[in-house]
Amino acid sequence: MLLILMALLLAFIGGLVYGSFFEWTLHRFMLHRPLLFVTYPFKAHAITHHETFGSGWNYHLRSEAHRNLVTMAWWNAPVLFVTNAPLGVLAAWLIGSWWIVPGFMAAVFLYYGLYEYLHWCMHVPGPRWFQSTRLFRWIDRHHRLHHLQPMRNLNVVFPIADFVFRTRLSRAPMQG
Repeated sequence: MLLILMALLLAFIGGLVYGSFFEWTLHRFMLHRPLLFVTYPFKAHAITHHETFGSGWNYHLRSEAHRNLVTMAWWNAPVLFVTNAPLGVLAAWLIGSWWIVPGFMAAVFLYYGLYEYLHWCMHVPGPRWFQSTRLFRWIDRHHRLHHLQPMRNLNVVFPIADFVFRTRLSRAPMQG
């Protein structure tokens, strides 16, 4: 039983770390440039979302007509879930414990949920208790700087990949 719990926990933690790198890669290579014939993510994110939500006065939702531009389309969750599942299966096969699959997939599910919810809370602020915490204010500022310089601060949830790949912008550049 202890080995099962360890496999689940390690796969879950590994899945959260992996999520940071997956989010960074998806954001950099599909959401901010067309990739071959796949243009939907670029158009929906870089063109539509970034034009609607900037880094200044227009960072927050200003019109109810734009509510659907904050989050991804409903079908993105199952597509991303299915896209990431083979990696969990491969890890389980290589390591020899099928308990890795539910741990890894739980992390993928949680990461996506956190991405959507936190991103929503950033652009549609409300009276949520955690929005006054230092951690939320830090990731909100991290994301606002992404809207200022779209190829920087590509992580919304855990900016591990931004630190590793040196794409983290800690403050707005000086205007000269």
